[in-house]
Amino acid sequence: MRIILILIKKEFLQVFRNSLLWKILVLAPLAEFLLFPFTADYEIKNVNIAFIDHDKSSMTADIISKFGASPYFINHGILSSRKEAEKEMKRDNIDFIIEFPTDFEKDIVTQEQTVIGITANAINTVKAGLGTEYVQNVLGNYFMEISDENPVLSEQTQLLTTNVYWYNEQMNYKNLIVPGILIILVTLIGAYVTALNIVREKEIGTIEQINVTPIKKWQFLLGKMIPFWILGMVEFIVGLVIMYLVFGISIQGSIPLLLAMTAVYLLVMLGLGFFISSVASNQLQAMFIVFFLFILFVMLSGVFTPIEGMPEWATYINYFNPMSFFMVIVKTIILKGSGFESIQEQFIALATMAVILNTAALLSYRDKAK
Repeated sequence: MRIILILIKKEFLQVFRNSLLWKILVLAPLAEFLLFPFTADYEIKNVNIAFIDHDKSSMTADIISKFGASPYFINHGILSSRKEAEKEMKRDNIDFIIEFPTDFEKDIVTQEQTVIGITANAINTVKAGLGTEYVQNVLGNYFMEISDENPVLSEQTQLLTTNVYWYNEQMNYKNLIVPGILIILVTLIGAYVTALNIVREKEIGTIEQINVTPIKKWQFLLGKMIPFWILGMVEFIVGLVIMYLVFGISIQGSIPLLLAMTAVYLLVMLGLGFFISSVASNQLQAMFIVFFLFILFVMLSGVFTPIEGMPEWATYINYFNPMSFFMVIVKTIILKGSGFESIQEQFIALATMAVILNTAALLSYRDKAK
């Protein structure tokens, strides 16, 4: 135990003696955590919209004014013809065309079937998809208002639905992206920094000096791992505080359970980092290996796109993606407030990965040391 404590002390001294290193480990991730959620915005604002009004009634005028009052739309007013609207859309001046048919108000009042045409510029599929939802919400709210004011129209509007969003009532994108970015930063600390650590020892020759000492290989790896595990946990805790104070996201579930799961996840990432550093010949090799795996983990983890929408082959790859399991754990605890029974499978998967990767790192290091 004394040998491990000495190695831990040595590692911390090396980190904090290097002013650039500790800033990269501590300050850079926190700065990125504060900046990224404001730039990785899932909300679509400034949707340019124009109208073709064949009816020219008071009802269509009211609907157009509703879009003008919405903070999400830039109202370009009424265009004279479909041809003019299409020309503006081709120039990317407008994103949506709303077309009211002739006798629109009359058909609504007499409860006849009528259709509002919605044309979206789908060159940006995300903007087109979310923008269509915004358009439908404005129209739905308008018809719900007039049905409340005029019982005669209630039958025409009775099929309107009310959406209730569990666990994220305001559909705030930060509730999803902020925990995801925090996971990404913890992953970087766990895998990237540690992957370069032993390789650096190889390049400067100090690892050869350690190999001829009585220090056992598992003691050496523990002495290397524990400081970065502590730094990763501190970084995660500080991130949770920032998440609450800056972004207003509170943890609905158990904080000790969340920290315990993070501790296991960091063991997985540390084991992966040390395994890579054992098999890589230099820092450049280690860097490229981690970069490749990191991009793969992030893209398949569900941070930016739901896993359910991925092709079947991607879901099979995710069985080997520790970030995807931890993403489920974090969202389940922070947003849903669920207990351990809801994340047992993910915990078992991460614990198994931690054992396999750290064992592989130890065995690989022994082979290289011979």
